[in-house]
This record gives sequence, C-alpha cells and structure tokens, in this order.
Amino acid sequence: MSLERVTITIPSETLSAAKEAADREGMSVSAWLSRAAERAAKIEAGLVAAEEVLAELGPPTREEQAWVDEFMDAVTKPEADDGSSAGHHAA
Repeated sequence: MSLERVTITIPSETLSAAKEAADREGMSVSAWLSRAAERAAKIEAGLVAAEEVLAELGPPTREEQAWVDEFMDAVTKPEADDGSSAGHHAA
C-alpha cells in the first residue's frame, strides 16, 4: 500500500475528538483518520450501489421495507443492559 501525505483542514473540535478516539484505540491520529475515511468511502459506495439497484428494480414493497427496517433495528441498536437479558446472547 502506498501512502501519500496530505494537508486537511477540519474543525478544532473534530480534531480533538479524533485525537481522543485514536488514543483510546492506541492508534496514531493519522491511522485513525485513514480508517475513518476508508469506512466512510465504503458506506458511500454501498449507498451508490443501493441507488443503482433501486433505479433498476424500483422501490421495495411495503412488506420488503418493513423487513429491512426490522433487520436494521436488530443489527444496529444495542441490547438493553438492565440484567434482564442475562444468559441471552444474540446469535
């Protein structure tokens, strides 16, 4: 992998947050920002691909959208940690 040096301008608060996050993860700020940019680029590519599919196939049915919404809720929302789920782990 080749590396390139770049100069960027970001808000001071954003830089402070990035420094703190990088420190927590034992990474350099440069590595942390590089990883964040890579993740953002992958998300953007996924959104573009989804738009292309929707343009070709049309919008999902109400049932299909409900399934997607339920699935996304299940995979993106943390479980409540109130002790009531002790012994129960998501597969």
